[in-house]
Amino acid sequence: MVLPPRKDSLKWSAYPEDVLPLWVADMDFPVAEPIRKAIRERAEGFLGYPPREGDPELKDLLREKAGLEGEVAFMPGVVVGLYAAVAAFTAPGQGVLTQVPIYPPFLAAIREQKRTVLANPLRETEGGYRLDLEGLERLAYATRLLLFCHPHNPTGRVFTEEELAALAAIARKHDLIVVSDELHAPLTYHRAHLPLARLLPERTLTLLGPGKAYNLAGLPLGAAVGPKPLVEALRRHLPHTFPNVLAMAAWKAALEEGEGWLRETLERLKANRERVAAWAKAAGLGHFPPEGTYLAWLKTPIPKAAAFFLKEARVALNPGENFGEGYDRYVRLNFATYPEVLEEALRRLSEALKKA
Repeated sequence: MVLPPRKDSLKWSAYPEDVLPLWVADMDFPVAEPIRKAIRERAEGFLGYPPREGDPELKDLLREKAGLEGEVAFMPGVVVGLYAAVAAFTAPGQGVLTQVPIYPPFLAAIREQKRTVLANPLRETEGGYRLDLEGLERLAYATRLLLFCHPHNPTGRVFTEEELAALAAIARKHDLIVVSDELHAPLTYHRAHLPLARLLPERTLTLLGPGKAYNLAGLPLGAAVGPKPLVEALRRHLPHTFPNVLAMAAWKAALEEGEGWLRETLERLKANRERVAAWAKAAGLGHFPPEGTYLAWLKTPIPKAAAFFLKEARVALNPGENFGEGYDRYVRLNFATYPEVLEEALRRLSEALKKA
């Protein structure tokens, strides 16, 4: 089964109809019934202004489910939080530290606000990607802010307690504020996600949202959780908007009643993850199966690999060069789709690789 293009979907409408889209990070699966029910019920009720601070019950649920403490500020999405953090905690011309490869809005939030990217590449080892702690320490002297992503996008790395503790020690030593994007936290396979804030509560702002785990990217909503002074500083740079009432209702239902759906979805994703890993190995591509997310980071022998695959395979992937300098031979593949779609895409990619 190959899904028909949908005009109401960015993923399926951005390219011509003969292109299979495995790029932007949303899932092709329908959302959980409790979420649909909550949206319907809210739509039939009051749709006026909510309290500016948002739903207090949702705030409590977020802290409980994520195992976090502190103040909560709602915002229109996690990307908005990245931009606000750069504005709140640095000045133009200053450096902002992050791990590369990295989700492109991290880099955009830094560059578009006239700050300097301090890129600390992940180390590629035989066992997968690891934090370069020595590199992190060297660059920490030159900044006040670290933008962190855990689980990591695009590699899918779920950092260990040992790595997080070492990062926390460096942050304390160098007086860093850490903004940790943990949007993919519910999407892990073999090792549970550990929030960085558990090890660095006084210096961490955690960014959360329902968009990835519950496939609600079209109802944008995020939250920042952390110490009150940091949250208040961030809030001064957030848009002066009210949180979306349908998005809050959806997120609340997801946390209260979406666990069964999420568990089933993770099983579907796990099967696709294993299929991509087997295919990549057979194709001779560099790949470490992601420990979290539904994104595969693939190293090819082809310059400008994404453009090559779009032309030769009619498969849309995210270009590696968007995730940092020196990654143009890499692509990011979104495997959150139906097996039939994935199989057809992998078949096309295999045929294209024969032409490379």
